[in-house]
Amino acid sequence: MPKSNYINPRFYQNERTISLNPSKPFNRKRRKPKRFSFLKSLILVLVIFSAFIGYSAFAGGPVPDEGWITKTDSGGVAIKHHGNITHGDSIYVYLSKNDCNSATWISSIYTMAENNFEPLVSRYLPYKIQSSTNKSDYGYTTAQLVSVKPFLLGHRAMIYFGDYPVHKYLQWFRSGDEYYLEIIKASKKLIEQEYGGVDEDIIFINPTEFFDIQMNSYYFKGFNKALVDAQKQCRDLGVTFLS
Repeated sequence: MPKSNYINPRFYQNERTISLNPSKPFNRKRRKPKRFSFLKSLILVLVIFSAFIGYSAFAGGPVPDEGWITKTDSGGVAIKHHGNITHGDSIYVYLSKNDCNSATWISSIYTMAENNFEPLVSRYLPYKIQSSTNKSDYGYTTAQLVSVKPFLLGHRAMIYFGDYPVHKYLQWFRSGDEYYLEIIKASKKLIEQEYGGVDEDIIFINPTEFFDIQMNSYYFKGFNKALVDAQKQCRDLGVTFLS
């Protein structure tokens, strides 16, 4: 992972904090993203799952945990988990056979809010990630809004959290808790407090104006095992680049 995508982690007394490295640090100027490699991974993930996963875009209440679903094709391995609030807004973690030591993290947001999304595309949504059982287990990150397309009665946005080493995912989510991912209103005060600087590409919006549901949650029970197994399957597919 490029050094420019790294920020020093924050640790708490219980040492369980996810301490995320965001796909776009708050306190650095933007560099032109490597969109080709990302879009290739994104398309591969969508193709992998579109063949056998239907999109169920409903919101409200806990749903039965279907666990982490793994799918392998000739190009790599992906694991996926549905959302607990909006079921169809799943998390995807994809490992390319060309580099089984890192993984791409993407997700989607279904919204029925009416607004002009075009000015937001290619910019970065601020997120807070919070354990449901441990208030001190949280982190801030950003996700790039890659595309927004009409879908059902609203729009579906595809978001990119970044590419990170596998061992980082295993560290962040090792507790196996349920985690809430929430789009937050990023004030300059918050950004300066958390990261010591302001970046013009961070979206300063009221999330409710664009996303009628700003939060989703995901069960990470079994995530580490699913990711380790996916990495093993990935290594069976091709050459592994040493980190």
